[in-house]
Order: sequence, then structure tokens, then C-alpha cells
Amino acid sequence: MKKEEILMKSRLENENMDERERKIDDDSAYQGMIGILVVVFIYLFFKMFMNQPVTDMLSILTANLTVISFYKYKRIPNKKFFLINAIVGAVATIGFATAYVIGVI
Repeated sequence: MKKEEILMKSRLENENMDERERKIDDDSAYQGMIGILVVVFIYLFFKMFMNQPVTDMLSILTANLTVISFYKYKRIPNKKFFLINAIVGAVATIGFATAYVIGVI
């Protein structure tokens, strides 16, 4: 690639956000996921204490991890670990969701 092509590609990639703003955006998404994880665990422990089914909360957690792993695999396809995580997570999510529906019926 020529220098001009690289510069043009970089300008197009950074048109909406510069590198600093992109880092802040990524960090905020990560912090938001930690917040959601904490709240889900609070609900999970509360439901366990009240003898209610917890598989709905577990399906939410595994669905989140599945989507994250699948996204990473799509971006970095040579890392098969992410694909394996996505497949296992999808199976777990379906299993937890099914167990919850069967338990509620």
C-alpha cells in the first residue's frame, strides 16, 4: 500500500471518532457491562434466597458472553477460542432459557 492510501484509509476510519474517543467509548461499554453483571448477580442471589428459578438470569449472562465471543471471533477469525466460547455459550443460553420456561410452566 502506498503512503497516500494508508493516510486516506486512516482518515476514513477516524472520521467520527479519534483514537482517544474510541478508547473512551470502548472503556465505557466495558464499565457498563460490569455494572450489568453486578446487578444480575444481585438479582441472582436474591432469587436463590427466595427459592425462585435462577436460570433466567443465567441465560442472560451466557447470552451476553456468547455475543461478546462471537463478535470477537468475527473481528479476529484466526482465534478459534472465541468461536468455541460462542458455541458453548449459545448451547448454555438455550439450555438455561429452556430450563427456565419448563420450570415456569
